[in-house]
Amino acid sequence: MQLIVTVKKLNKRNTIPKSFAEKHSIIGTVLQGYKFEGEEVKEGLNSPLGKWYKDRDGFYYWGGGLIIAARSTPQRKIITVGGLPLNLPEGYMLGADLSHYNDRPDWAAINRAGVSFVYLKISEGVGSQDSKVKEHADNALQLGIKVGYYHFCRPDRKNTGTIEDDAVAEANNAINLFQHLPAAQLPLALDLENENNWDTPLEKIAYTMWIETFIAHVQRVTGTSPVIYSRKEYLDRKLPPNHTLGKYRLWLANYSVTDCHKLACPHGWSDWAIWQFTDKAGIGGNAKLDLSILKDPTIIPLT
Repeated sequence: MQLIVTVKKLNKRNTIPKSFAEKHSIIGTVLQGYKFEGEEVKEGLNSPLGKWYKDRDGFYYWGGGLIIAARSTPQRKIITVGGLPLNLPEGYMLGADLSHYNDRPDWAAINRAGVSFVYLKISEGVGSQDSKVKEHADNALQLGIKVGYYHFCRPDRKNTGTIEDDAVAEANNAINLFQHLPAAQLPLALDLENENNWDTPLEKIAYTMWIETFIAHVQRVTGTSPVIYSRKEYLDRKLPPNHTLGKYRLWLANYSVTDCHKLACPHGWSDWAIWQFTDKAGIGGNAKLDLSILKDPTIIPLT
């Protein structure tokens, strides 16, 4: 559920306190209007202070300072595209992702196919924005297609020499760019993968630290938790076995599986939120288009 802070300041705690006077559990504060995904916790049922809620990172908030945001179910478009996976989840939505490589998308055909959302490349590393992102966003929104942005990550130490500073530099670059674009209706996605002539030089622990730092910075600045995009074999190879990134929603790329029930997640994740099931969908004048299935309703914005 999505929760909204209604008081001027609300303490963020690492445990549920026995009284409000207890200070050692406070690790920070959030301000009125702050929104986050969370759930009511059973351990707070017997608290003399009332209900408590926990966010995706395991931190606690007093229920008296929150309201549950009303969520209406987005109307799913009629999907006409063929070649969909078997055993599709109930209420699934069809999406696409595009970048400057999709120079002239056939937006009318994309809309007729039943695409409800698109993720658009905004940036890569630290640098200028994708040359087509503004045009793509405007065209999608005109058709009522929801828009989100993704950042191609280049985790290393090139920006100021430390892992933390490099991650923050890339996060700030993406945040600064999408402030000048049509408002995102979906959370930022981190694109974690290699290219033909490039892969992260970071070892497993350092790579995980880079990702955690990037996500934490985006959460602090925007109040929303990003989505992680990658492949199973890549994450299994790049992350240590004891990583804790599984708490973040996963956008999984896998083109070889054709059944939702047979899609395996990387180590550390128990389920996927979005599945990019093809990179060769032919829709109208789009010869090769990436298509995805979304099943996690928390990614769809409030309407």
